Amino acid sequence: MKAKNLLILNITKKWIMKKYLKLIILILGVGTISSIEICCNNQIHSNKIKIGYLPMVSSLTHFVALEKGYYKEEGFGEDDIEANPIKTSNLIAQDLVAGHIDAGIELSIVPLLKQLETTPNSAKIFSISSITSANGFDGILVKSNSILTKLEDLSGKKVGVFPGTTAKKSIAEIFKSNYPDLEIPIFVELDPPLHIQTLENGEIDALFTYEPTLSLGIVNYGFKKISTSVYAIQYSPNPIGVAAINARWLEENPKIAKAFFNAIDKSVEFILKNPIEARQILAKATKLNKNVADTMNIMPLSLSTQIDFNNLKGYLEKLKSMDEIKKVPLPQDICIKQ
Repeated sequence: MKAKNLLILNITKKWIMKKYLKLIILILGVGTISSIEICCNNQIHSNKIKIGYLPMVSSLTHFVALEKGYYKEEGFGEDDIEANPIKTSNLIAQDLVAGHIDAGIELSIVPLLKQLETTPNSAKIFSISSITSANGFDGILVKSNSILTKLEDLSGKKVGVFPGTTAKKSIAEIFKSNYPDLEIPIFVELDPPLHIQTLENGEIDALFTYEPTLSLGIVNYGFKKISTSVYAIQYSPNPIGVAAINARWLEENPKIAKAFFNAIDKSVEFILKNPIEARQILAKATKLNKNVADTMNIMPLSLSTQIDFNNLKGYLEKLKSMDEIKKVPLPQDICIKQ
C-alpha cells in the first residue's frame, strides 16, 4: 500500500512539474516577443532626422533651432539631429532625392526642380525665400579701384559666378531684357572658397556672390558693391531659396516631420523678430567676424504653413522662360500639403 502511494505521489509531482514547465516556457516566450516588439517599435518611432545644410546665412533657421533649443522643445534628443554641411545646392538636391539626407535646410530651387524632373515626387518643399533688393543675400562686387560702377558696365567683362547654370542665366536674362544692345558678360565659374582671392588677384573683373562672402569682401577687403540682388532684379520677391524634405521619409514619418517643421517655423519667427541676436547666432555657427555678421542681409524664409503658391508659380514660369526647367510644375505638387 505504501509503495502504491509513493508511485501515485511521484506521478503527481511529474505532472505538476511538466505543467509548470510549459507555463514558464510560455511566460518566457511572451516576454521575449514583447522585448522584440518594444525594440522594433523604438526603431520605427525613432526621432532621428538627417539634415544637409549650406554653411552660410541661408541655413540660419537650423542654427537658430539648435541655439534656442527649438528642436528639443519639439521632442528631439541631442543625438536625433544628424546635421552635416554640404558644399553646394546641387549636392543637397542629389542627396535629398536619393534619400541620403531626410531634409535640406536651404538650397537653390533650380537643382531641386531638375532632380524632380527625372525623379518625380521624390522631395517636397516646405519653405521658400522672399528675396527683395532691400534684403537680398546676393550682389556684385568689384575692387575698390575698379572703373565699373553699375550692372551694365559688366558688358563683355569677366564675372565670377557660382558653378552651375542659375547664376549665369540670371545675369544673362537681365542683360537680354534690360540691355539688349549690350554684350553679355563672360562668366567664370568658381567654387565659393575661390571667390574673394580670384577677384583680389585681378583674374576677374567682378564677382557675383552670396553672403557671407558678399559682406566679407566689403568689410575685410574694401570691395565695392555695384549691384543689389540680381535675383531680386530678375523677379521680386524671389523664391529661389527653398527648404525641402525627402517625400518618402515624410510619408513614413509624418509626426517627426511635423515636429521638425515646427522647430524651423519657430526659427523663422525668431529671426524676423530678433535680427540682431540672429546675426550673433550666425557669427557663432559659421565662425564669422562679428563685424561681418552685423552687416549681412538675412535671407527671409516663409513658415511651412505660409508658402505663397502664386509667387512661386510666377518664378517657375520665369525659370521655364530661361530654359532652366523643361516644364512648369504646379506649386501644390512640389510643396508639402498645407
